[in-house]
Amino acid sequence: MVIACTRDCYDTCIFDENYKPLNIFPINGLTCARGRADLIRNERNRVTSAYIDGKEVSIDDAIKYVAKLLREAIKRNPARILRTDYDGNQGLLTWYFPDRLFNVIGASQTDRSICSAEGHAAIKAHYGTSMGALPEDFIKYKAAVFWAFPASVSAPHIWALFIKKFKVAIDVRLSDTARKSDKAVIVRPGTDVFLAIGIIKVLIEEGLVEGKVRHFEELADYVGRFSLDYLSRVSGVSVDGIRWLAEFYHDYKPLTLIGFALGRSLNGGDAIGMISLIPALVGLERGYYYSNSLGWGIDFDYLRGLHMARSSRVIPMADFGDYIERGEVDLVYVWNENPVVTLPGGDKLIEAAREGRVTLIVHDPYWSETAKLANVVIPAPTFLEKYDVIYSYWHDYLVYNEPIKSPKGITEVDLIRRLAKELEVSHPLLLEDPWEAVDKAIRPTGATLEELRERKIVKVKPRYLPANEPDALPLPNPVEPSELSNNEVHLVFTSHPLYTNTQFREVYGDLEPVVYTHDYEGIVILENEFGNIRVRAVKDSNVPPGVALIYKSSLIDLDGKPINAITGRVKGKYAGTPLLNGVKVRVRVVDK
Repeated sequence: MVIACTRDCYDTCIFDENYKPLNIFPINGLTCARGRADLIRNERNRVTSAYIDGKEVSIDDAIKYVAKLLREAIKRNPARILRTDYDGNQGLLTWYFPDRLFNVIGASQTDRSICSAEGHAAIKAHYGTSMGALPEDFIKYKAAVFWAFPASVSAPHIWALFIKKFKVAIDVRLSDTARKSDKAVIVRPGTDVFLAIGIIKVLIEEGLVEGKVRHFEELADYVGRFSLDYLSRVSGVSVDGIRWLAEFYHDYKPLTLIGFALGRSLNGGDAIGMISLIPALVGLERGYYYSNSLGWGIDFDYLRGLHMARSSRVIPMADFGDYIERGEVDLVYVWNENPVVTLPGGDKLIEAAREGRVTLIVHDPYWSETAKLANVVIPAPTFLEKYDVIYSYWHDYLVYNEPIKSPKGITEVDLIRRLAKELEVSHPLLLEDPWEAVDKAIRPTGATLEELRERKIVKVKPRYLPANEPDALPLPNPVEPSELSNNEVHLVFTSHPLYTNTQFREVYGDLEPVVYTHDYEGIVILENEFGNIRVRAVKDSNVPPGVALIYKSSLIDLDGKPINAITGRVKGKYAGTPLLNGVKVRVRVVDK
C-alpha cells in the first residue's frame, strides 16, 4: 500500500502505509514540514457534516437541495452557474473527473490560469511542449540557475539534489534560496525578460553560442537592437553581471529552473520563453525545468469530458471578482480551491454571498474561508481517506493512492454522480465508470490502471519531449515597468516552508498579515485603484527598496479582508494569467 501527497507541490512525496516517505529516487526517504504534519492536520478543522445556511443536515438532504438550486439555475441560464476549482488536490478523480457534470449542463468555468499556465504556453511556443528535464537529468548537471524558483523553501527534494553543486539564484530579493546559493543576482520586478535578452545578446555577440535554434538570425537581429547599458538600467543588473551570467552559462552549462511566480509578473510569459532558450543556445538539450505535467501524456481533457461537452463560458481568473460584482454569476460551485483568498477580487465574492446576490456551494474537507461563507457546505474526504491516481509535475511516477484513514464525507466523483441522478441528467460522460475513464486517460503514458493497482507505483515515459532545435520565435515585445513615485512599491508574493498557500494553518497557526519592506515599519495601508488593505510592515534588509513581500499563506489583512482585494486585473499575453507579482501599491503608515 502506498499513498502520495496530492498538493500543488513539485516534490509529490510518496509514503508507505505507515506514512513513512519511501526511500526511492528522488523521494529518498525525505519529506517536508507539511508532509510530516499531514496526519495531524487530517483531524483538525474538518467539515464533518453537511450544512445548509448554517444548519446541520444530512449529506442526502444537502445533495437534494443543491440539485434543486442547480435545476433552478439551469432553467434561468446555465452560463450563470460558475464552477471554480484548482489544485488543492492533484488526484485525477478528485480534480478533473467532476468537471464532467458542469460541462454537460453548460455551466461556466474559470480559465484555471492563475498558477503555471503562462509559462506552459510560453515554453510550448518555442519547444512545442513545456516538458523539460527529468529528475534523472538533474543529477548530471554540475550547476544550476534558480530563476525566480525558491527551491530551498518550495521544492526541498529538488534543492537536495544541488546542495553540493554550484548554484546561482536570480530573484527580486535576497530570498532563502538566494542566501544559500553561491551567487545571488537581484533583478527589478517585471524585468527578467530584459536580463534574459542581455544574456542572449552576450552569448551571440561574444561567439559563445554552441547550440541551434530556428530563426537564429531574427533572434540575433532582435537582441542587437538593445544596448547592454539599457538592459542593465532597466533590469538593475550591472553590465558586468549580465556578462558574468552569459559566460557562466557557456562555461558551466547549468540546469535552469524557472519558477511559476515569474509567469504571474509583468512580461512573465516573454521572460520564461527567453529564459528557456538560453540552455539551447549553449548546446544543452532539455536544459531547463518548469513543469512536466503536460508532458506525460495524461489525457486531462478526456477526464474532464471535453471530447463530448464543453463549458458555455470561460471566465478569466483575473476577472473573477469583476464578474461577481457586475452580477453576471448567480451560483458559484467550489471544490478543490479556496477562491475567497486566492483569486483576484475575492472580496467581491464575500460581499455578493453575504448580500444574497450569489448562492455559494462548497465541497471541501476543511473549513476554509470560502466554506465558512457558503450557503451550502458538503464534507469531502482528504487524500489520506480515498482512492485516486496521483501524478507529479516533477518526477515520472504515477501512484495508485490508497486510503490509510477512515473516510469523512463524500468523494467528488460520488457527489457529482449523485447530483446528476437528482437532476435526472443522463449522459455518456456521467455513465462511464470513473475508473475506466482514468484508465483511458493514463494509457498514453504507457501505464494502465491494472498495472497501477498491482504495482502501486509505475514509472512512465514522457510522451511530449521538447524539440532539439527550438524556435526563437515568437520574439518578445516587453514593456518597461513604469517608475515608482514616492511611497510606491511593487507587491510580490512568496512561499512559506510551513504552508502550501492557505493550507496547514490548522497545524502551524494563522500568520499575521506582515509585509516585509526595506523602508517601512508599523501598521500600514497598501492601496491602489482596486482597493486597500491594512497590514503590519516589518523592515527586512533582504528586501530591496521599492519591493514589498508577503507570504502566500498570509492572505487575510488585519481587518479580515482578503489581500487579493488589491491584486490587479491585468493578464499575461500567453495564457491570461493574472499578474499578481509586482502589483504597484502606495504605502501609507497609519500607526508606528
